[in-house]
Amino acid sequence: MPSCHWVYLQQQSKVLALLATRYSNIDTRRRKDLVVARGEDEAHASESSSSDSSAPTNTTSTNRNVGGSTSGGGGHNEGESQGHLEKCAPFPGGPLDGSLLKIFKDHVALAIWSNEERPILQCINHEAQIQEWDLQSCHPDTEGLQRIIQRSGLNTLIDCSYREANKEVISAFAERWQPETNTFHLPFGEMSISLEDVSILLKIPMTGKVVAVENFARYTEESRSDAIKLGSKLLGVSIEDVEEEVNISKGLTVRKCWLKSRWCPKAGSRNITYPSVECTARAYLLYLLSCTPFADKSGSRVYITLLKLLEDLDDVGKYAWGAGALAYLYRHLGSATRVQVSQINGYLTLLEG
Repeated sequence: MPSCHWVYLQQQSKVLALLATRYSNIDTRRRKDLVVARGEDEAHASESSSSDSSAPTNTTSTNRNVGGSTSGGGGHNEGESQGHLEKCAPFPGGPLDGSLLKIFKDHVALAIWSNEERPILQCINHEAQIQEWDLQSCHPDTEGLQRIIQRSGLNTLIDCSYREANKEVISAFAERWQPETNTFHLPFGEMSISLEDVSILLKIPMTGKVVAVENFARYTEESRSDAIKLGSKLLGVSIEDVEEEVNISKGLTVRKCWLKSRWCPKAGSRNITYPSVECTARAYLLYLLSCTPFADKSGSRVYITLLKLLEDLDDVGKYAWGAGALAYLYRHLGSATRVQVSQINGYLTLLEG
């Protein structure tokens, strides 16, 4: 995961959720009609002023925020003013200068202004899968397993996650998100989710080592081979077993059902050979991370490369998991602003907390 610059703002995420709820209840088309009507009134006033031959020319832009540009006194002729309007034309009610937010042309907000409503986003939420792994029965050394999980600092993710996501609220958030600034653009200004919000909501480590697995940034035969060896070493299974699973799952991932069947056998199963408590703890933490901060859209796979961060169980709590979760959410919020996207994933609890 690439390193990111964080946005620190003072507002709490509960205020964001309240604003998003209010915003989602406003009819989008009504909002557009109000602003367009305002623009038409200003344009009509501008035409009336220019038709008066006895008055100096003073052409005002149809967007209120352009204020101050006139054809007289400011040194701009009519052609220059018209050129400025044409430059702003693709983004009615939005950015005045297309060179600042360069990818706004593909933003869902622009489609809404053109009466192209996007359906409510499908929220990929895997928090309910956490309860499918029974920590009390997956290993004989229950107390030792619990100690490792608590020492990791990730145990709070088990209880603080929402099992269902509010699709309307999250879709409203996506409409207001700007990936180039990592902020929500609201009528009164910009707001964002800060590291302080993550700390209050999740209570996971916020500072420490960067959550990154640089050796596995790209899929190559070498990285695939290294990931298989890593899985074999840290999960306590043979290289052949991991390779077979990676071939089934594709990429550098394994299936969640494979993790559960190997390290969380059903109670009462016969001839169970339990792996070490350390291997079971790594398998569970890998499963937990794939259901919460680093969930993917499939809902059934997990990146085996995350095991690199779980190699030394004494160091797991020294990683900045909260910062990594926020960066991952920023990335997927940015993807959800594209007009052609119909799904969103990431740790959506942060948006609704």
